Amino acid sequence: MEEKLLTLINRDWTSPGLDALMAIMSSLRFWAVPIVVFAVYLAVYGRFRARAMLVVLALTILVSDCLIGDGLKHLIRRPRPNEVVADVRIVSLNFHHAIPRLLSRTLTGWINVSVSRPDPDNARGRSFPSDHTLNNFCAAMVLTCFYRRIGWLFFIPATLVAYSRIYVGSHWPSDVAISIVMALGLSLLLLSAFELLYTRLAPRLAPATFQRHPTLWGPP
Repeated sequence: MEEKLLTLINRDWTSPGLDALMAIMSSLRFWAVPIVVFAVYLAVYGRFRARAMLVVLALTILVSDCLIGDGLKHLIRRPRPNEVVADVRIVSLNFHHAIPRLLSRTLTGWINVSVSRPDPDNARGRSFPSDHTLNNFCAAMVLTCFYRRIGWLFFIPATLVAYSRIYVGSHWPSDVAISIVMALGLSLLLLSAFELLYTRLAPRLAPATFQRHPTLWGPP
C-alpha cells in the first residue's frame, strides 16, 4: 500500500513544472540565504516578540533536528525508498545552474532527474524521520504561536516541503506523515516549556523586560 502511494506521488503525479517546484522546496541550500537575511533583519530591527521568536525557533529546530531527527535516524535506520526500490525518480536541484536558469525562464539544465538502482547492502538508512518535515512543521507552529494572524500561513510551504520529500524519492509517505505528528507535538511541548522558563526566570533575571513583556508572545 505504501509503495503504491509512493509510486503515485513519485512517478505518476509528475510534470516538469512539479519537478522544478518540488526540487526547490526540498533544497535547503536554495533557501539558505533568504532565511539568513530575514533572520538577521528581525534580530537587528525586530522588537521583543520577533527576537524572542528567533530564539525559540532556533532552540526548537536544534532539538528537532539534532536530538530527535538524528537520534531516531541512527536508532531506526530505515532505508530511503531510492535505496531499496528500483526506478524511484530522484529529483534534485542543480544548484549551480538554478539562479541563471530561473532568470532565463527555462527549466533545462537545472533540475536533475534520475532513477534509482538500489544496492541494499550500501543503504545508509536515514529515511525516518524526515528532518525537512520535522523542522518546517516545528517552525510553522512557532510562527503561529507568536504571530497568530499570519503565522499559520507558513503551514502552506511546510506542507509543500513535506510532500516534496516523497516526490523527490527521499522519504516514504509514512515517514512524512509521522514526522508531521511528531513535529506538532514536540513544538507544542517545547513552546510550553520555554514559556514556563521565561515566566519563572525573567522576573529575577530581567525584571524590567518582564514588566513590559509578561509572556514571550504576548496577547493574540
